Amino acid sequence: MKRNLFVLSILFLIITGCGVTLSDYEDAVLEGVSNLNLGKPEKAYEDFSRAIDIDPSRADAYVGRANTLSTMGRYEEAMPDYNRAIEIDPQLANAYANRGSAHSQTGQYEKAIADYEKALELDPEIDDAPGFIKRLFSDDPNTVKGIRKHLEYLRTKVKDS
Repeated sequence: MKRNLFVLSILFLIITGCGVTLSDYEDAVLEGVSNLNLGKPEKAYEDFSRAIDIDPSRADAYVGRANTLSTMGRYEEAMPDYNRAIEIDPQLANAYANRGSAHSQTGQYEKAIADYEKALELDPEIDDAPGFIKRLFSDDPNTVKGIRKHLEYLRTKVKDS
């Protein structure tokens, strides 16, 4: 997320420096990302909802709102937004990866496995993003964890059940 915020911030500076303004939709999404990164999930939720109201045909605001709900521990509530984002853009690896994380948090391991596999199929390098979902639940910043490691763990959980 921090990388996304950095990239969006650079893009914002480039665009504003060129005299081009952001659309209301883009502004709402950027504010949502910023507020989520600043630890203000309630405000981020409002921002992403505003973006969806402005243009419900774009997937990124749905993913942002779903990620916000997941951050707040409201995983089941996040599912319809992840699902809608995937309906809009079935090639959006990030939506599958984040939905997989939410499924994992709710103990739906087989669904998590399917989503992680789909995310990796669509974008094999998604696992290498800096800080990917806080290295998938690790408290150790030096731990090399990601979707592939979490998949191994989930497959073990499914076998043992």
